[in-house]
Amino acid sequence: MKKAFLLIFTFLISYSYGQENKIEIISKLDVPSFGSREFILESFQGIEKIDLTFTNSEKLIGKNYKIIIQKYKKGKVAIEKVAKDTKRDEDPKIGKDFKFSIVTQQLLNNEKITFAFSNSYNKNIFEVNSKYKDNTFSLREISNQKPLEIQIGKEIQIALITPPNENSEKGELGYCEVTKGYIDIEKWYKQYELDEFFLIYLTIED
Repeated sequence: MKKAFLLIFTFLISYSYGQENKIEIISKLDVPSFGSREFILESFQGIEKIDLTFTNSEKLIGKNYKIIIQKYKKGKVAIEKVAKDTKRDEDPKIGKDFKFSIVTQQLLNNEKITFAFSNSYNKNIFEVNSKYKDNTFSLREISNQKPLEIQIGKEIQIALITPPNENSEKGELGYCEVTKGYIDIEKWYKQYELDEFFLIYLTIED
């Protein structure tokens, strides 16, 4: 009995320690108060913003990171752009209290994607099909139900930029139906058949 109790106690301590030491991404859609000046202007201009922070961020200090944007057409990668790579560009590595924001805007057949850091901006622009009018694409969190766990060296999806599902035969209409968590590209495309969308990936590296 004592041996069994000791094993259970050791397991619980180990589990608790592991939970406390996990590095997770906390993703939060930044929406101004309804009716405020900022809300009206951002809605009018089609500007959306997600803030990304990290638990146990001190464990990331000194590490490199890479941000990749993939544009998909017909379910296949049409463009892949490395927006940020601290190994390649010799940008500063991760410092104290690492965090950043993703800001997007669809305007005049273009999708603008900006990564805003405490001391720098990284701006990108992509053409989108002219059938998608201004403000059709929406920046969506991959998961707003629970934080995403970071594994060093592993690529992780952090955001989706997508038009809405407009085909009732493919599921509920709108944006929420198409963002339920991790995107399995092949299955996701078969379900919704949205001909253009973007995925953003983050990799933390030694």
